[in-house]
Amino acid sequence: MSKTTLRKAIKDFEAPELRELLIDVYTKSKEARELLDFFAEPDIERKAEAYRAQLTKEATRYTRRAYNPRIAKLRATIKKFKVFEPGSEAVADLMVHTMTALLSIGKDSWLRERLYVQIHKFVGETFDFLVENELVDDFMPRIRKSVGTLENFGMSANPLKRIMEAETKRIENVAH
Repeated sequence: MSKTTLRKAIKDFEAPELRELLIDVYTKSKEARELLDFFAEPDIERKAEAYRAQLTKEATRYTRRAYNPRIAKLRATIKKFKVFEPGSEAVADLMVHTMTALLSIGKDSWLRERLYVQIHKFVGETFDFLVENELVDDFMPRIRKSVGTLENFGMSANPLKRIMEAETKRIENVAH
């Protein structure tokens, strides 16, 4: 249903009917309940902390003797957080937090090739968001610290370190 159709449908409702409809939506939908709870008590720090915990859990997901984060689920969680209109700094903080969590899973062991491709895309999206919102300088120290923990595997270069170096160079060229 579109917004226009919804507006037409509730146009003739009286205040008590609208309240009852709102209560019904609140009781029947988890997403609506979360949004209305936030509307009643807007605490962005507490909400960000809850989403940070969800993102960390998914980014470090370990199944079948290997790390197996679902990048699509990470993106969906960040998109869901944006619904609360927290501001670009809070969203950037969550994205960088997620990126550093993803980097942490690859600092000691190899990952599947497909996962490297997905992480590279997520890192690119994170850097693009930082550039778009002019937050690169605010978050680069944290990112560099995370990249500093990545070490090579014996004689082989760590693929995540190469990804981060390539993206950092790309962003530095774009930003300057």
